[in-house]
Amino acid sequence: MALVDLCYRCPECGHDPMSGEGDAAWCESCGVRIERRQGRLTMVSSENDIQFDIKVVDLYRKVYEHGGPMTRATRADGSVRYSARAEVCWRISEQPVWHRGALLGFAESMGPKAAGTITVEGEAVAVDDGRPASGRWRLLDIGAVQAASKSLQLSLPGDRLVQLSFVNDSPRRWEVLMRRLISDAYERAGRGRVVEFQPRIVTG
Repeated sequence: MALVDLCYRCPECGHDPMSGEGDAAWCESCGVRIERRQGRLTMVSSENDIQFDIKVVDLYRKVYEHGGPMTRATRADGSVRYSARAEVCWRISEQPVWHRGALLGFAESMGPKAAGTITVEGEAVAVDDGRPASGRWRLLDIGAVQAASKSLQLSLPGDRLVQLSFVNDSPRRWEVLMRRLISDAYERAGRGRVVEFQPRIVTG
């Protein structure tokens, strides 16, 4: 995962999005720079050019304190709408994986990619790549949310699975956004607090 995918919002001033490439991310607004070196994160202050190490958990906390993905996704009237371009592929089959007579899980085969979009608005999420599997689903009907280094997977009604590789957005942003919106939808519906999102959504 590119560092800018991890740090999509500036932890210093809250500017969104950050700019970056590979193991470096920087803010076009305040000038703060973050680099990843041998597994360590280094932050260069925009005020005095002082360099110091920062833990991932502290970086997450700073990003969330500035609103995480919600500020950019929330419109002036308080409603939520956010969209991104993505390469979309759908699961076409899955095979059980066995080891010494025990079922370990399932290996998924994904179909071809196509250019498309994902849009979350209100109580629903829509995926559109111009193919028959495209559609719109209630947040309450999403079965699981799982992010990889460069993509996001959603389990949809009808035992469907879609994988989205973002063209110019962060899979980490979308993972956090979807989890937040689904959690809020569950609480509004009186279905409890979500405590797990993969391999399936579970409430506590």
